[in-house]
Amino acid sequence: MTDYLESLKGEIVIVTKTLDKFFSDKIDQVTHLGAWHKQYYTNVKEYIMRGGKRLRPVLVILGYKAVKGDTVPDNLYTAALCVEILHNGSLLHDDLIDHDETRRGGKTFHATYRDINFERTKDKDSAFNYGMTMAILGGDSLINLGASAITAAKLEPDISSHLHHLYEFAFQYLVDGVLLEMNMISDETATSETYLQMVRMKTAILFDRSLMMGAAVARATESQLNALEEFGIKIGQAFQVQDDILGSFGDEEKLGKSASGDIREGKKTLLVFEVIAKANTKQREEFDKLLGKSDITEQEIERVRELFRETGSLESTQKKMTDLLASGQKALDKAEPALDSKYKEFLVGLSDFLVQRDF
Repeated sequence: MTDYLESLKGEIVIVTKTLDKFFSDKIDQVTHLGAWHKQYYTNVKEYIMRGGKRLRPVLVILGYKAVKGDTVPDNLYTAALCVEILHNGSLLHDDLIDHDETRRGGKTFHATYRDINFERTKDKDSAFNYGMTMAILGGDSLINLGASAITAAKLEPDISSHLHHLYEFAFQYLVDGVLLEMNMISDETATSETYLQMVRMKTAILFDRSLMMGAAVARATESQLNALEEFGIKIGQAFQVQDDILGSFGDEEKLGKSASGDIREGKKTLLVFEVIAKANTKQREEFDKLLGKSDITEQEIERVRELFRETGSLESTQKKMTDLLASGQKALDKAEPALDSKYKEFLVGLSDFLVQRDF
């Protein structure tokens, strides 16, 4: 396990250094436009560099190694940045949609520019609108820079075209996933399967496309690409389901955030859909009154957790998660030719770690 974690940390270090250089180069390119542009791209860089697991670009590297083994072309790390940048572009827009004030211990992008504008104008409405405008631009900039990272890698033309196609597909799925999530809030016909489809589109898409990008650079067979795609889809879904569980049952010290936020917010997680499917009339009425209640007490929050247990929601959610994990890991066996045994084992170990984590 120590060797596995050290290897993972080593990949994260390389990805982070490559990401830092990519954005530093971008800042240098716009400096001639003036201090305002330089500051804007410096803020974009600060947003993306302040934290994050760097999981998605590492999956690009692992997708390549699963097909080709240890030797990785240097420009693959530049191409791999695309999924990290796209992910952060979507987060920047999510912050705006959700009106969040902080991300990874710092101000969200819209809050940064809202406050800059307020210092100038002392007009709250103007500052709010300005922050919103700049956040839209910031997310747009990142989404475009993600595609630029593929171009900057200077891969062979057919491979570059393939990666751009995978990137476009991922971006469209992200948008459609957010649309599905927004509609799901008020859709009374939505079920656990609806939720898993949303997670497939909003979260898992960057797991499977990342793996496929790395494998595509290694000129993987269609069978290898399909195996890595299925693995990525199911592990990505299981990853999000574990997030749902931790969002209501996690250790707050380990999480670094509240373990009751989903309950207070009334967020429709898989746990909630399982309650809807399994609760009796009395349980359902009580659950509906408590979930998302504006002045919910700690005692009532604990009662919601009890209802997750009583109805069998927690148990069935955990089973769905472990089934997805097992099915995803088994999918790797379908690859022909077989994936590199060392990195196949690495992917299995990584997926166990991601899905069984407690933070």
